[in-house]
Amino acid sequence: MDADPVLLETAVSLDSKRRWHLRQRADGFVIYDEDAFFIEDLSEFDGGVLEYWSPTHFSGLFDTVAEARRDALGTLPWLKEVLAYG
Repeated sequence: MDADPVLLETAVSLDSKRRWHLRQRADGFVIYDEDAFFIEDLSEFDGGVLEYWSPTHFSGLFDTVAEARRDALGTLPWLKEVLAYG
């Protein structure tokens, strides 16, 4: 069984509705992903209110952390603003 990727960096959008994870896989490749926070009101169907995180973007494979980070900054508009404060 392959080892889980190692979390290298994470960020949350200023409105706390998106989050980003930069990870290194056991084979050396670097990946990133984005999740978004959703709220669904299903009260009219007796389902209550659902709050959950769901994946919205998965990157390809990158050879280096710098390449993956650069691609994430170009792909996820909100990330540039957040990392500028970090």
